Amino acid sequence: MTFAVASLVLSGVSAMAQMKAGSDTKKAYYAQAEHKKLEGRVEAVKAKEQGIQVLKNTNKALASVGAIAYAGGLEPTIGTPQDVGTFGVLNPGLNDFITSKDNEFLAISTANAQAEDLRFAGRMAKKQATIGALSTMGSAMMSYNSLGSAPGQPNYGFTPSTSGIR
Repeated sequence: MTFAVASLVLSGVSAMAQMKAGSDTKKAYYAQAEHKKLEGRVEAVKAKEQGIQVLKNTNKALASVGAIAYAGGLEPTIGTPQDVGTFGVLNPGLNDFITSKDNEFLAISTANAQAEDLRFAGRMAKKQATIGALSTMGSAMMSYNSLGSAPGQPNYGFTPSTSGIR
């Protein structure tokens, strides 16, 4: 096997290794993307649990306002006890619940966006590896064509004349 053929074979092996590395990198990015999506779901569940806890606490506070008003001889559904329940307990509780729902949505959408960015990075890594492999093979072919040929002047399509005129 000549040096030129050995060089060509080694370049082929290098190109294959580049392709494999690009494919492996893409798989790694895709795995990270799935992990990000799962993290987003976990955060969304936490936000949902916070929202449920807010509703439970709001319900307890409303029941407490009603019980205190009734114990004090007031009607809990009219006047000051109702205002306290509505403006002091229900509205803030509702705002906290809505915030928890927003956090739930944001956790999932942010995780999905990050996952898509990671998948894109994986596709680009594979594409770059393919381009690198093609470049390696192109360089090897150029080197192969130039190895073993005698250095000389470019011919430009002319053939030397044998008529003796110099």
